[in-house]
Amino acid sequence: MKKIFLLFTLFAFMASLQAQDVKIGYTSAYLILPHVPEYMKAQDSLKKTEAKLTSTLMEKQKDFEAKVAKFEADSESGNEIPVLLQTRARDLQKMQQEIQQDREMYSQELQKMQSKLQTPILKRVKAAIEEVGKENGYTFILSSQDGMGQDNFLFSTNKIDVTLLVLNKLGVKMTAEELAAANAKLEADAIAAEKAAQN
Repeated sequence: MKKIFLLFTLFAFMASLQAQDVKIGYTSAYLILPHVPEYMKAQDSLKKTEAKLTSTLMEKQKDFEAKVAKFEADSESGNEIPVLLQTRARDLQKMQQEIQQDREMYSQELQKMQSKLQTPILKRVKAAIEEVGKENGYTFILSSQDGMGQDNFLFSTNKIDVTLLVLNKLGVKMTAEELAAANAKLEADAIAAEKAAQN
């Protein structure tokens, strides 16, 4: 409800500005970034690093689970000396804590890497949007999507979509038809990935 109210307020504001010879455009980083080669290269690098870190964690977790299973079997057999079982229990607890620490450390490492790789690209995109705005006399260029990739607009016309202009400014040459086809494929891939993750 709050989002709808904000959208209506925005449209009312935009309508009042139209009487003042205001030119408004829109685009979104979500529409631009998947077509920027440097961004896709950064994404591939992040995915490879994440896969390596995940694999390392899975190996440690598998080793931990095997030791827990052996500990439980030895405990139930009654053949193990209680003092040794206590030492092994402490070792297992320590191992579990180390795995949790590694998980947090890997997450922080990925966030730092993501920031390092993506910040310069995002700055270039922002600079390109500003240049397009100045060169084409736009008073505002709004983001058509929120931080989660959801549409901000209830209605808009393609006439004020500046995505192609920004892509061209970034050196990515596409026609409107190519962009629409590429975006449709990206959306279909995202839906397929989401379905695969649910299964």
